[in-house]
Amino acid sequence: MTEYDVIVCGGGPSGSTTAFYAAKAGMKVLLIDKSKFPRDKACGGLLTARLFDELPELEPYIKPIIECPSNDVNLYSPSMKYKIDFEFPEGTPWNITREVFDNAVLEAARDVGAEIMTQTRVSDFEFNGGVTVKTSKGDFKSKMVIGATGPNDKLASMVREKRNIKPWSDSQMGTALMWEPKVDKEFIDKNYSDKRSLLVHFKPGGIEGYGWVFPKKDILNIGFGGYNRTIKSIKIKEIWEDYINLLKKDGYFPKDQEIPPVKGAPLPLDGPIKATTMDNTLLVGDSAGMVSPLSGEGIYYGMHAGKIAIDTIKKALETGDYSQKHLDQYHRDWNKVFGKELRDLSFFALMALKLPERMVYYGSHDDKLCEIFADLFLGVTPGGLGKRKPITRSIFNFFRHPYFLRFFSS
Repeated sequence: MTEYDVIVCGGGPSGSTTAFYAAKAGMKVLLIDKSKFPRDKACGGLLTARLFDELPELEPYIKPIIECPSNDVNLYSPSMKYKIDFEFPEGTPWNITREVFDNAVLEAARDVGAEIMTQTRVSDFEFNGGVTVKTSKGDFKSKMVIGATGPNDKLASMVREKRNIKPWSDSQMGTALMWEPKVDKEFIDKNYSDKRSLLVHFKPGGIEGYGWVFPKKDILNIGFGGYNRTIKSIKIKEIWEDYINLLKKDGYFPKDQEIPPVKGAPLPLDGPIKATTMDNTLLVGDSAGMVSPLSGEGIYYGMHAGKIAIDTIKKALETGDYSQKHLDQYHRDWNKVFGKELRDLSFFALMALKLPERMVYYGSHDDKLCEIFADLFLGVTPGGLGKRKPITRSIFNFFRHPYFLRFFSS
């Protein structure tokens, strides 16, 4: 049986990035995924410039497959009475399609020496002085294993059991529902301009979440997402049709085009889990809950975690120490880089989801607060803005632009 230094379970951006940097560091790496690539995933498909700041080695593989930049965003309140219109500074978000993007990162890992095994299901793990990964194509032995298959990751379940962490509940999990219909490029040019303006609608159909339209070259990435506690109680088809009809009414979707179908994916929205390691094991990306609780964006966090993990894996290989205690350095490392940011976003998500009308109202009256909201939502600034800034600014606006007075000024 061939023995690897690292086996990565999951070929999405987080897993492929981990495999890329591990192979680049000279490790013998096997990446396993159940799907045939290229494959799609329900996602808005936005990248921010800080991805390239932190992962410059992947830029040559990713830049060529970017669809287009988006230069501004329009965020609408639930009533549609108020709107935040924010133009991005340098470091605009970049639009990609996940089918092309995920395949590009997977191929980057292959290019630097990782062995790639797709259409292969992982069934179990045995820890026996290393790790034996049992799959539909046989057993594979490794010193380290990386869990990167998403919210239902079997390795993550094992880490939870070992570290006494409860599974996510419907109050902590969400669902993203979307489709990418192809439309006439002239329609996008006319209605979204060369800025490829992003649209965000808070609480479409009353769900606890938001709807979006992210225009690409000739594709509209349309979707909505929210917590399962409300998603499970709605008629998804009706909300989807209502949202498309709203876009048609406002000129953002062709009136004569049929309503596209919808597909979904689970999304952890409670922030990272409290432990992301056990003996011989690390978790990255959605498997570890590394997702913005405000926007649902997880590409940057998962990919960055994959790079951060390499230092800990290197030291484990050098010392032969694969114990949980030793590997916990990885947990401390990623937590130091973006843990506070995700905790701040979790706090702010509560405010945004409970009071979206007020949030957009205040943002529409205050350029600085508008910038903070847009930045928190789309993650333009690395390192997080800290929760005191939006809260302090909101309190300031409470007195400067009293929300209740709007009823007497109309």
